[in-house]
Amino acid sequence: MEMPPPPPPFGSPAAAGGGKPDRKTVERNRRNQMNALYSRLDLLVRSGSSPSSAPPEVQRGAPVMTRPDRLEEAAAYIRQTTERVERLKERKRELTAARASSSQQGSGSSSAAGPAAVEVEVQHLGSGLHAILVTGGRPSDGASFHRAVRAVEEAGGEVQNAHFSVVGARAIYTIHTLVAEGGIERVEQRLKAALRGGA
Repeated sequence: MEMPPPPPPFGSPAAAGGGKPDRKTVERNRRNQMNALYSRLDLLVRSGSSPSSAPPEVQRGAPVMTRPDRLEEAAAYIRQTTERVERLKERKRELTAARASSSQQGSGSSSAAGPAAVEVEVQHLGSGLHAILVTGGRPSDGASFHRAVRAVEEAGGEVQNAHFSVVGARAIYTIHTLVAEGGIERVEQRLKAALRGGA
């Protein structure tokens, strides 16, 4: 629902019409501005709390709310929204802390047991183009990424582009390569051997 823009302040030239307005005009402009601001406040509260509900003035048989009632409703809505935002922030902090703890435990157990297992997945994209996805390894180990790209090229693949990213405690390499017919198995074997040998 599009909300009307707020009216110009009652002391502005747009509201005054160029010359200095008399006292009645100023008061009328002030009332019009306040009414427009109340309507805007109603729209904001209604759209935030229950978008499908109509304002009480147009609901059949419902009493017309006074301005103090409308202000109280807006204040209650603001309080509820603030509390909800704080709860969501707290939940986000808890999830972030839990994820960091899980990552530390995972990296600790993998370092104790040796290097993380590396998984290689190959997707055929057509016309000799393949996407090679390598998952695992230490996130800070950039040498493995360069080793993987070199291994693909040495096995006959023509690397179109390669990307290195980190997700949690795992490194992910994405290598798009052109491979001749029947050569992807050789590329995959050479890649696995290079990653195992450098672990």
